[in-house]
Amino acid sequence: MAQLGGSPLVGGAETRLVEIEREMNDHGAMTVRVVETGELRTVVEYESPSLREQLEKARAGMELPLRFAPAPGRGNSWVVLRS
Repeated sequence: MAQLGGSPLVGGAETRLVEIEREMNDHGAMTVRVVETGELRTVVEYESPSLREQLEKARAGMELPLRFAPAPGRGNSWVVLRS
């Protein structure tokens, strides 16, 4: 199981093709839509600062594959992991 900031991530990491719905805000959160299912996911954490910097450049409407895991203790929020 991967770790984030010393805490283990909940299992269930998966890679999905997503479309950026809302670009990253000042708090580092962004909203993406899973292309296959239409599900909206709120991304609240990133496995590394460099991954966050890359995704800061993503613009609404872009499609890209992302690897996700549920954010521990954050309800329906997600962590983006390196592929």
